[in-house]
This record gives sequence, structure tokens and C-alpha cells, in this order.
Amino acid sequence: MRAVLTLAGKDLRNLLTSPMFYVISGLCSVLWTYAYLRAFLSFAERTRAFMQPGMEGGMNLQREVFLMHISQINLLYVFVVPALTMRLLAEEKRFRTFDLLLTSPITSTHIALGKFLAGMGAVTALTAISFIYPLATRGVAEFPMAPLLAAYAGVFLVSGAYVAVGLFASSLTESVMLSVILGLIFNISLWFISQGMAGDASPMVAAVLEYLSLGQHFLGFIMGSVKLASVVFLCSVIGLFVFLTQRVVESARWR
Repeated sequence: MRAVLTLAGKDLRNLLTSPMFYVISGLCSVLWTYAYLRAFLSFAERTRAFMQPGMEGGMNLQREVFLMHISQINLLYVFVVPALTMRLLAEEKRFRTFDLLLTSPITSTHIALGKFLAGMGAVTALTAISFIYPLATRGVAEFPMAPLLAAYAGVFLVSGAYVAVGLFASSLTESVMLSVILGLIFNISLWFISQGMAGDASPMVAAVLEYLSLGQHFLGFIMGSVKLASVVFLCSVIGLFVFLTQRVVESARWR
């Protein structure tokens, strides 16, 4: 475990101090600030205009402002996470430091887990920045925290899936651009897998495809519902792609 944490700490420092992370975090902050303020001010104007009972309730604020903010976070992560995870393995292969990593006294499992934790740490830092916006709103409006925390639990798990997918894509090639493209394709595929349901599909096939849809599970979280099946599914996706990364790294030892 010490080897995993040491490797994760080293890679996390490299990610957080890289120009790429500063560019991504700055771009995300600008987009989030503009979109969030626009949504919040629009909600405040409608509240003052209509003054209907319940308009100031936390659930209205949750649906009309916070959920839009969280949806935008997820949309950005589909694109920016592969750009972060490309550094984890593809860039090491490009600069030939991956060979040194393979000859070090750590296992392929340590490498896969350490790289995943590093990527997860960088994305968690971005998520913490995004959480500042609804948290700051608490100073001017009262709302229940439970639905918001449930939604962010979904963000954390879904972003973990993106990191695992991006890490696997990074392990397949030494081209950082190809790694980003593969990660983007895999992420989009997770979202649209349920679109394969045909109109005449059997109920069992439809249920399986629906369960395999990332969007269905994420929707439950952003609506404030934390379901065990969704947690298991997302953790399984993370475990699967970290395992696939471990197998790719292990195969490189025998070449």
C-alpha cells in the first residue's frame, strides 16, 4: 500500500503543478462562474416576480440552479478528464520513463492503482472548486444539503469512472492525442449504451441495457437518491477499467 500511495502522491503533484491542470481549472472556473451566476440570478428574478408559495424552497433551488450546475460539471468532465489522464501512462511511454517504472520493484497492480488515485485526486480538486458555488449560495439562501451532497456523491463516482476509463485509454498508446480521443470515445459510449435498446427488445434485454447506462444511474444521484445498485455499478465500472489497465501494464513487462 505504501508503494501505491508513494506513486500516487508523485503523480498527483505532477498533475496539479502541470500547465494543463491550470488551463483546465481556469477554463472550468470561468464557464462555471458565468453559467452559475446566470442561472442563480434568473431564479432570483423569477422568485421576486411571482412570489408563489414554495418558490423559495430548497428543492426549487436544487432543481433549477444546482442540477444545471452539476450537469455542466459532468459534461465538462467527459472532455477534460481524458486530457488529464493522458499524462498518467501515455506521456510516460512517450518520454520513455514508463520502462523505468516497469523495472522498479512494484507490481502492475501498484502502478494501476497509484495512477488511478493520482488522477482521482486531480479530478477531486476540480470537483472541490465546483462545490464552492452552491456552498457560497448558502450565505444568501436556505436549502437542504442532503440532495446536494447526494448529487455530488454521484459526481464523485462518475468522475471516478471517467478517470478509470481515461487511464485505460492512456495505457493503450504512447500518443497523448490518441489517448484523449480514445478516452472521449469510451466516455461517450458509457452514456449512450442504452440507446441500443430496440423498440421490440425483450423486457429482460431492455432492463439489462438500462442498467448498463451511466446516465440512468447518474440521474438518480442528481435527483437526490443514492441507490445501492448505482453505487455498485459505478464502482464496478471503475474496478473493471483499473483491472484492464493492470493487464495492459502487466503485458508490457513481457514484451
